[in-house]
Amino acid sequence: MTVKELIDELTSLGVKFNKKSRKAELIELLQAAKDGEPVKAEPAAEKAAADTVEAKPKAAKKETPTKEPAEKEKSAKPKAAAKKQKTGKALSSDGSYAVIRTGGKQYQVSTGTLLRVEKINGNVGDSIELDDVLAVFDGDKAMIGQPTVEGASVSARIIEQGKAKKVIVFKKKRRKGYRVKRGHRQLYTAIEVSDINL
Repeated sequence: MTVKELIDELTSLGVKFNKKSRKAELIELLQAAKDGEPVKAEPAAEKAAADTVEAKPKAAKKETPTKEPAEKEKSAKPKAAAKKQKTGKALSSDGSYAVIRTGGKQYQVSTGTLLRVEKINGNVGDSIELDDVLAVFDGDKAMIGQPTVEGASVSARIIEQGKAKKVIVFKKKRRKGYRVKRGHRQLYTAIEVSDINL
């Protein structure tokens, strides 16, 4: 007797069963139904019912980890803000700041600002003068250069001479056997602004 025949016979007798049941389980159910014994719930059906009951707590467990990354994001934001205060647009206590140009880029600096700029010749600990000052803001006064502010300069101290993280340059031409992989580490100078001179 095939599984299909067993299923047809069980349905004709009105016996409830799980269609995913094994052939041996179906045969037992059929014999029990023919003998007139009360049909017990199938183990497979019980297991399926248990799976549906267990599935709900699992879904609840999945919801709790989704809340944790949100909490991590909240805790990560103040750290990022603290980093931004260290470098870049940090204003000095008196509120004065300047916009300087070095290495083809512009930076907003104030006293105590830490910056990573393109390589500037000099040793660690040396003082340097940056004369390319585009604008100076001192409280309510604003001096904007055309293109630079005459007589203005920014004094800074070299903190570090180093190389940035490696950037991989990979070229390929398909079907031609042409592959070139090169790495590049950009040189930089870390400086600390000590004073804005007018």
